[in-house]
Parts: sequence; structure tokens; C-alpha cells
Amino acid sequence: MPKKNNPPSAASYGSTEISANGAATATVPTTTATSSSLPIHLSTYTAGEDAGRLATLAKEFGLSRTRAPKSQVRARVSDSLNSLNLESLKLWAVWAERMVSLDISYLEMRYKSVYSAHLHADDLAESSESDKEEEEGEKGILLGKLPSLSEEDEGGEQLLRMDSEQSAAYAADPHAAGLGGTLSSATLGIIKGMVGPAILYLPHGFASAGYLVAVPVLMLSTMLFLWSSECLLDSWKVESDRVNRKRLSMNKNRVGLKLRKRIILSYPELAYRAFGSKGEKIVQVGISLMQSGVCLTYLIFVPQNLSTSALVLLNWDISTNWTLALMMAVQIPMSWIRDIRRLTVTNLLANVLILYGLITCLGFAMDDIGDDDTSQSFLQKVTHRAESLPAFNPSGWFLFLGTSVLLFEGSITLLVPLQEAVHTPADRQKFPSLYRKVILGIVSFYTFFGIACWMAFGDNVRTVMTTSLPLGTMATTVQLAYSLAVVFTFPLQNFPSLEIVCATIERMLPSSVSGKNGKVVGGGSSSSIQRNIISTLLVILLSMVAVSCMDDLDKVVSLMGSLLGCPLAFVVPPLIQNQLEKGQIGEWKRRVNILVAVLGVGAMTVSSIATLMKWE
Repeated sequence: MPKKNNPPSAASYGSTEISANGAATATVPTTTATSSSLPIHLSTYTAGEDAGRLATLAKEFGLSRTRAPKSQVRARVSDSLNSLNLESLKLWAVWAERMVSLDISYLEMRYKSVYSAHLHADDLAESSESDKEEEEGEKGILLGKLPSLSEEDEGGEQLLRMDSEQSAAYAADPHAAGLGGTLSSATLGIIKGMVGPAILYLPHGFASAGYLVAVPVLMLSTMLFLWSSECLLDSWKVESDRVNRKRLSMNKNRVGLKLRKRIILSYPELAYRAFGSKGEKIVQVGISLMQSGVCLTYLIFVPQNLSTSALVLLNWDISTNWTLALMMAVQIPMSWIRDIRRLTVTNLLANVLILYGLITCLGFAMDDIGDDDTSQSFLQKVTHRAESLPAFNPSGWFLFLGTSVLLFEGSITLLVPLQEAVHTPADRQKFPSLYRKVILGIVSFYTFFGIACWMAFGDNVRTVMTTSLPLGTMATTVQLAYSLAVVFTFPLQNFPSLEIVCATIERMLPSSVSGKNGKVVGGGSSSSIQRNIISTLLVILLSMVAVSCMDDLDKVVSLMGSLLGCPLAFVVPPLIQNQLEKGQIGEWKRRVNILVAVLGVGAMTVSSIATLMKWE
């Protein structure tokens, strides 16, 4: 009795089939596959079969009949997405996920840039005291501690603390909390910290100083900043190696006990180790005031842009006071956000809007230069415009001193956290060189942007450069784009200084008001209520200052850069290195550090006094 053959599945090919009368037929051997496992373009295409080959195969297998060959089929894809589009979507999804991850890491670095471990290396010898301090730090003491990055609601009380997964990963590898731990991620972090709305103040700064002053001053500021940043990185390396060697030594004697975590250093922490708590507080207050000053410029920048846009689009002549009130209505609720990771989407959108604004402004500048009614080439037109620029402006050159320093306000605070984030030892050694190259590249672009827009829009270019663009829909989109970008960036800039103010005020309040463990007497949570009140008052206070300085943005920018930026960028880092590496650095470098600090103090004094005297 012949062996019974089971009929093949509908998706198989190349098997022996049984016809209706019991005779076997042969098919062309092919690979068995299901439509779900095939790419979409293969599941909708079937190659034709040759009748002669089927007959030959049937004869070889001794089969009596040969089935009809399959015809070639080219089915239309029902889905509008083919395989290429699907792969493209996957790549875009991966890219978007990577960008979101980098942006979250960048936001977390904003925490680390201001706060420090508040634990000197010498205190590691007292294990019980140190452990107690670490536990308190993890409970959310923000001032002087590395803050946590998650927000929970326990019994109606808002607490900032690290979640268990992050704490475990942090203890195992502290660098994992950084920007991915790679040099490419660090490069993006440098660019994000450096490039912002401050670039729009450069064309007016060049016009107010003249190129004989503006270009050399910008180059000198860059050289001093790079020297100071190298001092800060050298101090980080020496102090990080010293304290963590001691930590590893202590962990060998803590069998069965909780191992000591690696101490994360920052700019304020290095100041603490060099000059004690006073040095740390000076740096923290300086960073806080600097960021509050940046927020002040935002409260002037956005109302001016919105008023100009309303005049062009709606023909409404709206006062900047009303647009400032509108911005306040948006910024006050946004300042109540305690977990700034919630600002990831808005921060990403702000980056896109800033990029669009920069490209469009350059496009306007190049178009304006090329529109001269002459038969000259574009290069000749650029040369003619450059020759017509004033070399020196005696009435406002000093304003550019502070403006050039303000460009580095976001970079100096993120320098040490970026170095901490780089993971491998080889990459850590390469980071200082990479940092210098990226900063030089950004400053070169700044110089090109400032001079190009100055040549295009002339000596009357305004401080808020977007308001000097030719009237029209495209220019209005740039103004609105930058306004939205600044609105989205405001809470991020204001966050560290707000936390410092809140923590300081809470410590100053008597226990009868604040209550034990942050609870208000009579119930409720003091941390959230007090913080919301303080943040609201801070935004209102900055807005009141903005009203009085609405027409003096250039002086505000110059005063911030000179009075606050010079000490943070030029004075403190060299002094930190001289103190932490006393007896380890050469005499020539110690003297150069002192010279850089003296130049920083001189620039701060001259520019601040000149700006205040010019203020009407």
C-alpha cells in the first residue's frame, strides 16, 4: 500500500503534490518562506516557472503528470510604505531616540553644573559622618549636593531623589549618566551649551565697536577663555585622581559595608576644594546671577520680537509691556516645573527653531549683499561692503568687552560635567583638545555671522538683530521662531538659580515656619508651595527690571558679561588651579595664571564702569 503523503502548506514550494486523481506532480524546488518573514516587496512578487524544466523534473522523479507552471506575478503594494520607506522610518526613529536621549542627558548636566558634592576629600576618613552626608544628599538637599533627577509624590509631599535604577547605574558607572560617554556626544553638548540667542547680539556689538576693536577683543576673550578652561580641566584631573584613589583605598577596608560612591566634581565643587565654602558660594551665586541675567535678556528679547511681528502680520502697534505681560503668563507656570526632563521635547524644538533662525538670518544677509545694483561679482560686492565698515567707534567700543565674554556663559559651567561624562580613559585624554577645537570652530562661525549681518544691515543694526530683518512674512517667521525658542529655553536657564534661591531661603526661614523635614505646620508640603511662590516672585522681579531696561538691551548684555562673566570665565579657574596644584605646577604657569586673572579683573572693572557711565 502506497505511503500516504500529507498535503503541503499553502506557503511551501518545491514539494511533491498529489493531484485530484492521486497522481503526483512536481514543482520547482524553492526556499520555504512565509509572507510575514519576507520583505514587503518580495511578498508581492512571484517569479514565473519554466514548463520545460517542470517536465524534466517530473521525468527524473518518475512522475506521470506535470502541473501547470506558475505565471509571473507583480502585485501592487497595498500599503503606501515600501521597504525603503520602512527602513528610512526606522533610521529616523533611531535618530530621534538618540536626540531625545542626548537632550535628557544635557538637561541632567544642567543640574550637575551648579551643584557639588559638598564633601571634601579629607572628610572621607570619617566614614560615619560621610555616610550620613551621602544619605542626606540622596534625599534631595539641592544646595551643595548633586541633585536627584526624578520627582515623586509620597503622601502629598514632593521630593527630589534618585530612583533605584539610576542609583544602581550611577554607583556602578558614574559616567553612564552623562551624554552617552562618547566624544561625539560631548561635541553636541559643547555646541548646545555655547550656541544660543546671544549670537544675535553680535552684529550690533561689531557695529558699536568697529572691526579693529571687535575682532581682536573676541580673539583675546577666546584665548583667555581657553586658557581658563584648561586650568579648570587640569584641576579636575588632579583632584579627581586624588579623591578617587583615596576612595578606592577606603573601599578595600569596607568589607560587607556600603561601598563609597565615586564623587562627581563640578565647577563649584572645585572652588570648594580650593577655597572652602566661601569659594563655592561665590561661584554658585555668580552662576545663578549670570543665568538670571540671561533670563532678563530673554524678557527683553521676546517682547520686542513679538511687537514687531504683530505690527507686520496684523498691523497692530502693541506695546512691549503687553507682550512682556503675555510672556510672564507663560513663564510663571513653566517655572513651577521641578523635573526639567519634562522640558525635553520643548528643548529639542527650541534647538530646531534656533537652527532655522540662524540659517535664515544668514540667508537674508547674503541676499542683501548680493542685491547691490552693480555688475560686480558677489566677491567684489562683499569686498566693497567690508571696505565701507567703520574701523573704530569711539562712543561704544567698550560695550563689546562684556558682549564677547557673555558668549561663553553657558560653556564654562558645563565644562567639568562634560569632562566627567566622557567614559573611556582614552577619550578623556582627548576631550581637552576636542573642546578647544569645537570652541574655536564656534567662535569662527560667530565672527563670520556677526560681520556678515553687520555688512548686510549696516551700522544701524539693532541689538535684537531679528528686528532689523527686512519686513515680510519670512522675517516674521524668524522672529516668531526665535521667540518660541527663547520661551522654551527660559525655564531651563532659570532652573539652577531658582533652586539655589529656594534652598537658601528655606534655610533662612525659622523652623516654626518651614517645619521639620520640609513640612509646613498644619499640613501640606513646603517644598512645592514655597518654590512656586519664590519662582513666581522671581519672574515678576525680572520682568520689572526688563520694563526699565527695555531700550537698553545692549548695555544689559555688556554689564552681565563684564561684571559676572569675567570673574567666572577668566578669574576663578586660574586661581583654583594655583591653589589645588600648589607646588605641582611650574612657576611660569603659576605666573601666567595670575596674569590671566588680573586681566580678567581689569576687563571686568573697565567695562563695568564704562557701561554704567554710559547708561542714561
